Amino acid sequence: MKAAPLFHEPVKPRPGRPRRLATDHAILKATREILGEAGVHGLTVEGVAARSGVAKTTIYRRWRSKEDLALAALLEVIRKEPPAPHFGSTRAALRGYLGQLVKNVNSRLYGRILRGLISELAIDRQLAKGFREQVLARRVSAITGLLARGIEGGELRPDLDLELAVDLLLGPIYYRVLMSGEPLTSAFVERLVDVVMAYGEFNERR
Repeated sequence: MKAAPLFHEPVKPRPGRPRRLATDHAILKATREILGEAGVHGLTVEGVAARSGVAKTTIYRRWRSKEDLALAALLEVIRKEPPAPHFGSTRAALRGYLGQLVKNVNSRLYGRILRGLISELAIDRQLAKGFREQVLARRVSAITGLLARGIEGGELRPDLDLELAVDLLLGPIYYRVLMSGEPLTSAFVERLVDVVMAYGEFNERR
């Protein structure tokens, strides 16, 4: 028996596919509602089936588990984010992009999904792979692009360690939301960006 793919990607509208799209919409709408009310621990495939009116077998053909459903809901939120700004200074662009990330993380739905999935990511390799490839990789790519533009524009030194710079920007955000519980604010974002810009500018002492 062929295994279902880990994540069901949105299908582009085609003739004869409206029922599939409507079914997916109903499933994810019910998933978001339950996540907003009870978090990942309160989410069940049975609950999604009852609320959406879609059979459990149909849901399982698209997603392996409730954790996959939660991650699919998270991806929907991320896909609605505005693209990373590629205008103005690198400092302003980084503040804008990370500010949107923090806004999402602070929202009830996004934050609950992240916190609910963290324990499963440690034991479910397939889920962890999907999270890295579809959530983290999207963040890393966007920030790397902004930093690379800063190098090209002469704002940052050409030998800047991009991998380390990305870790310095993303690491503290995920640490606060998943570990310390310290608040994520616009002031915190500004401090993060200022630190990385100081690290990457030409006048850094090494």
